[in-house]
Amino acid sequence: MKEGKVYLTGGGCGDTGLLTLRALEALRSCDTVVYDSLAPETLLQWAAPDCERIYVGKRYGSHAMKQSEINALLVDRARAGKTVVRLKGGDPYVFGRGGEEFMALQEAGIYCEEIPGISSAIAVPAAAGIPVTHRGLAAGVTVITGTAAEENGRAGLCLDFDTLARLEGTLVILMGMHHLEEIVKGLLAAGKDPDTPGAVVMQGTTEGQRCLRTKLSRLYEEAFQQEFTSPAVIVIGAVAKLRLLSECGREEKEKLSLSGVTVGATGTPHFTERLSAALAKKGAKVWDMSFLEVRSNGSPLPDLQSCGWLVFTSPNGVRVFLDKMRQERKDLRVLWGKRIAVIGAGTAAALEASGLYAAYMPKVYDVEHLAQGLAAEILKEREKGCWDEKKAVFLRAKHGSEALPRIFAEKGIPFLEYPIYDLEIQEEKRAAAIGKEPDYIVFGSARGVRAYFEGLGQAGIVNEKSRFVCIGKGCGEELKRHTARDFITAREAGVEGVAEAIV
Repeated sequence: MKEGKVYLTGGGCGDTGLLTLRALEALRSCDTVVYDSLAPETLLQWAAPDCERIYVGKRYGSHAMKQSEINALLVDRARAGKTVVRLKGGDPYVFGRGGEEFMALQEAGIYCEEIPGISSAIAVPAAAGIPVTHRGLAAGVTVITGTAAEENGRAGLCLDFDTLARLEGTLVILMGMHHLEEIVKGLLAAGKDPDTPGAVVMQGTTEGQRCLRTKLSRLYEEAFQQEFTSPAVIVIGAVAKLRLLSECGREEKEKLSLSGVTVGATGTPHFTERLSAALAKKGAKVWDMSFLEVRSNGSPLPDLQSCGWLVFTSPNGVRVFLDKMRQERKDLRVLWGKRIAVIGAGTAAALEASGLYAAYMPKVYDVEHLAQGLAAEILKEREKGCWDEKKAVFLRAKHGSEALPRIFAEKGIPFLEYPIYDLEIQEEKRAAAIGKEPDYIVFGSARGVRAYFEGLGQAGIVNEKSRFVCIGKGCGEELKRHTARDFITAREAGVEGVAEAIV
């Protein structure tokens, strides 16, 4: 058995573009990723489809696992020979208990490496135009945690307000929103000037970022009135009055067609990431409502020698296929003489990233048009006598549309149905998603529609606020089975088509 190892990996502070290259490398090559609520879930898109994903919670007042259980889990997976990424928000050593996990692994004799991440203590204030140090205003910065701590067996807020109130420079408080009232009162009682500038930056570096600037004495009251919640960074000090932001950039953002519109993206983390990028260009605020996870079927690839066409109906299928090729040590020479069909531009782009190009793509990006168009192409080859009667292999999700096998069977064209992956439901994430009511909710697959409405039914919830958006015809047909309400279907299947449909 190979020797396992663990990478304590900083996931950064929200914007996936701030992930380090070293962290990206670790995610792409790991066997298991152990993540919590403070790590951006969209980072999971870079883990391999068959990578084991384990959610361990770690929100204030709600831990899916105790710290001792997380330590034991890391040891267990490493001893099983796994390469493990312990994905944490910000930097693992900045109030992330990364040191405790490293020590537990070290004590167990397991190789461990810490991969630093960009901490929200510095990056989030900066994203709001607040430098934590500035000549003439702050020569230093103090970073503390505002979470409740155990002291003498009793839970309580354990901060030395007398010392904090006397400090010069900037005070940055992480994880302090649940105790903001106590923090403000404690600093004021210890003699801090009530007019000291203060700020709260919520969901920093993301599309949902909001910033409140006021004075210390008003900080809690205004944050409460304006519904500022976790995750947020609290900044107290003279620098909090600064606003180092481009006015030109802000004016351009105000002109965006979806400014102020909220969109919930269901599906897989990878789909949510791509949709978020498309919608962010138009100013929309995207809520991550992804609760589906791509799982490889675990079986070897079929005998490709008997196949003439490889048919992909999603970028997920392409990624899982290429991962299987690498795992089975098959190079691109096994694809010699074969042609590839894809459902649309997104799938074609996933293919092209590996130097492969589609020979057929329908003008309308849905399964029905893919099946009809490809069948017509194959029948033309048959008429010309240049078709070798090899099968078309459907490399797609389990429980996919019946249109492909039905149409090929009707045309008498041999095919092989190979469900290369399945979309599994992450129950905790689905439970969180169905409680949200953004202006629009986007579905990227029929499977996502079914899973969402099953979750609503189980919880006894009715969403009457959000308008539903489907990526394509098949997704829309499934939605009709669950609701009589009007909904939107993208004219062109794909994230850009969805964005245009919402506009």
